[in-house]
Amino acid sequence: MISKVKALRILLCLVLVQTIIGDFIYPDFNHTLGLVFNGNASTSACDDSISPLKIDASFNNRGGYESTQNTKTNDGQDVNELTHQFQSQFGHRDEFESNPHAGCPRRLRLTSSLPSQAGSVFYEKRVPVIKGFDTTFSFQITAHSKVCTTHLEPMASQKHHKSCAVHGGDGFAFVIHSDKSGAHAIGGDGQYLGYGGIGNSLAVEFDTWTNVETQGSNDLFEDHISIHSASRGVNSADASTMIGNWRPVDLADGKVHRARVQYLPYVEEKYLGSMTANDILLPYLKDNGEGRRLGTLAVFIDDGVKTSKPILAIPLNLSILLDLPQSLAHVGFTASTGAKWENHDILDFHWCDSIDCQGDQDETERMERGTY
Repeated sequence: MISKVKALRILLCLVLVQTIIGDFIYPDFNHTLGLVFNGNASTSACDDSISPLKIDASFNNRGGYESTQNTKTNDGQDVNELTHQFQSQFGHRDEFESNPHAGCPRRLRLTSSLPSQAGSVFYEKRVPVIKGFDTTFSFQITAHSKVCTTHLEPMASQKHHKSCAVHGGDGFAFVIHSDKSGAHAIGGDGQYLGYGGIGNSLAVEFDTWTNVETQGSNDLFEDHISIHSASRGVNSADASTMIGNWRPVDLADGKVHRARVQYLPYVEEKYLGSMTANDILLPYLKDNGEGRRLGTLAVFIDDGVKTSKPILAIPLNLSILLDLPQSLAHVGFTASTGAKWENHDILDFHWCDSIDCQGDQDETERMERGTY
C-alpha cells in the first residue's frame, strides 16, 4: 500500500512533468526534439541554393502580340529586366531583402521555394490552452517566384518588350487544433496554407497571396493577418471561416519579423481599440461555466510585440469554439505554395502555457538579441 508521503511525491512529479510539457522554448532549431515534421517541412541552415525550377508558357494576346512567360525563383538580383520598354505588372514587390546566402541560423523550413508544397510542424504533445497561453516566434519569407513575360510583335518578328514581377505565395499559419491526426495533421497546398483540411482547429494566418478567383471572396490584394476557424468542423482557410476582420501588414519582404499570439481567459479592455468581430464569432461570445469565461485572442507583430499593442484582437471563448479534451491542444505551424512559391521559415519558437510569462522575459530578450 502506497504511503501518503509517497503518493504526494508522485503527484508532485506529475505536476512538474505537466508544467515542463506545457512550456517550451526553441531559440533555434539545431535541436528539434519534441517536434513532428509533416509533408514538405524540414530544417534548413540557409538558402543553400536557389531552385533552378523554371516553368514556361506561351500564349497569343488578342491585341496581336505573341507572349512567352516563364516563372522561376528570384535570386534577389535584378528584379525588373527590360529590353525595349517597361510594362509594370500588378502585385510586384518593390521592396524586399535579398535572400540570405550565408550566416543564417538553422530554421524550420515549412516549405521550400518550389511549387505546390504543403508542410506542417507540430509539438508532439498536447499543451494547455483554455486557461490562457502566450507564444512568440520569428519568421522570414524569402526566395519569391519571379514571372517574366516577353512580348513579341509577330509582323515584325522582333521583341516588343519584356517585363518581370516578383511575388511569391501563399503564406503560413500558426495553428491550434485537436484534429484526429494529432501532431501529424496537415492540410492542402496553395490557397489552403497547409491548414485548410485540418479539423477542430483555429489558425492565425499570415497570408501573402490573393485568392479572389479561386475563393470567390474579397481577399486582400496585399499581405495580411487574419484568424480562421470552422469550429469543430474542417477548416477551409477561406472567407467562410474568417472570424473577425483582417489586418494588412508587410510579411513577405524578406525581413525577419517577430510575432506573438496570446489568449487570455477574460476580455482584455486595453485591447478594445484593436478588436474586431463578425457574425461568425457570435456563437462563441459567451461564458462556458466557471473557469471557462469569454476570453481574448490577440495577435502582435514587430513593434507591437515590444509595446504590447496587438494588430488584431477578437473576443472568443476557445472552450466553446473547439472540442479540446482535458483543455489540451496541439500547437505549431503550417504553410503552402501553389503556382507561386517562396521559402516559409520559422527562426525560433517560445510557448508559455500561462497568461503571465514575465519569468521567461530574459530568454525572449536573448533570442531577439541573438545571444541565447
